[in-house]
Amino acid sequence: MRPRALASMLALLLVSSAALLAAEPARPAGLNEPLPALPKLPRIKLETPTEDAVERLNGLLERLVAPDPETRETAVTEIPEAGPDLVPAIDRQLSSIAESVDKDEMKRLLETTRRKAREDIRSKMRAAGDGGQVVTPDYLLMLIKYARPESLAWQQLVRLLGMSRMLVQIGGIRGARELVQVYVRFGEFLRVDTQLQIEKLGDYGVAALIEARRYPAAKIARWAERQLDTQGKAIAGEAIRTDDPEPLADILRALGRTRDPVAARIIISLANSERAQVREAARQAVVMLGDVAIWQLRDAFENVVGERPPRDWSWERTARELFARFDRLRLARVFAIFEEGLKARADGDLEKMRRAFAQVLARSPRFERAHEMASGLFEYASQADAAHRGDAIDALRRAVRINTDRSLDPGINSLLLTLLAEERAEGGVADQTLLRRAIELDSSNRRAKSLLSRLERVDTEGERQWARYGAAGVASVTALAAILVILLRRKRKEVAPGSPEKDPSEEEKDPLDGATEAAAPEGTSAERQETG
Repeated sequence: MRPRALASMLALLLVSSAALLAAEPARPAGLNEPLPALPKLPRIKLETPTEDAVERLNGLLERLVAPDPETRETAVTEIPEAGPDLVPAIDRQLSSIAESVDKDEMKRLLETTRRKAREDIRSKMRAAGDGGQVVTPDYLLMLIKYARPESLAWQQLVRLLGMSRMLVQIGGIRGARELVQVYVRFGEFLRVDTQLQIEKLGDYGVAALIEARRYPAAKIARWAERQLDTQGKAIAGEAIRTDDPEPLADILRALGRTRDPVAARIIISLANSERAQVREAARQAVVMLGDVAIWQLRDAFENVVGERPPRDWSWERTARELFARFDRLRLARVFAIFEEGLKARADGDLEKMRRAFAQVLARSPRFERAHEMASGLFEYASQADAAHRGDAIDALRRAVRINTDRSLDPGINSLLLTLLAEERAEGGVADQTLLRRAIELDSSNRRAKSLLSRLERVDTEGERQWARYGAAGVASVTALAAILVILLRRKRKEVAPGSPEKDPSEEEKDPLDGATEAAAPEGTSAERQETG
């Protein structure tokens, strides 16, 4: 081959190699571990209601509209028993009512009943000399009081309001979403009542209203926006102000569903939260934002890594790279605390070890080396005194969760049962069942055997003491019986034939007669006795 041709071929190979490298840019230094997968999105669509849930819901609704007033009032007290499994059945029932009922008639009935209830309250206030403002009672209680069981509109309205109250009791984002649907399906005449019920759900209601802000119908979207503004939650930074991680997670997912680029920075910042539930929700929200958040993701990556990500990275690649760096930074601190705990154990400072391991599990519940902490927590609990029994119980419960060494399981569980029995014994409950179970798990558990022996001895001494009390009681009863027998025998001897017998009538004589008789000659009295 000619040198010129060979040079041309080498040049072509170099150009091709450069093109391949450009197609898959090298990852930044320090990110050699596998990229984390993007989280799966939670399901929003309701599942099919179960037959049992449908039956229980229908039964309660039928009792709410029963002709008997007592049955209706009892049904109202059953509303708080509604559980989350009723939500799909409630959704189906709401749709059925919305399609079949005369909403105008329902509205007129509610207005009439409301007016009557307010007039009655106003009359009572005037009679009591109270000129204050009239407060309208709860719509459901008002309709139950002024019942019209023969009216279909009344029946459907009571069912509707009953389900609205059930959704408040169920709570959570599912209950809040269905309350929004009450306003969507039934319109303005239930707007105020629906707003009151949503407010009762607190931050869960905020999450549902954020989602409704992107509702296809402009009227619903404007209503949701007004409600958020009224509650001071219209801005993403205000909406996330809550200390409860569960509704915060729902709010983050709601912000992601709205695909609001203004909220992207806040969502991405919480994708590195120490709280696993919040961190997962924020990353799910990033996935929902998708390419809307590409520039915020690139900025966050630059802030964390110190260099701009390659231009041809998609939002998915950028998000995964960013999450990998977040995990590495967060776990770096976790590993440092973990090493501190191991060192404290080696130095014999088990209390410091316990605190370090507790921090590790709080920051990373699924810490990859968590199983290595189980034996240390077991050792701490084995040596903890009564003053630190609560900490020892917590340590053992963590050890139960993270332990992978099956040979340690019997000892850990046995000691945990022993400490629980000690705790109950201090409270005056002698739970020997826990101790016997602890000994079954670990026959070498001297602590459990010792406590069980003491408890059994106390029981035995108690039984003996009661036995002594019983014997003394029997002896006392026997003595009393003997005394009674002796007294009865003496009395019989006194009234026996041939013995001097007292005139029964003497006990009934007037004291003055006795005094006269005492003054009489003795012979006279003897003669009377012989005559008797």
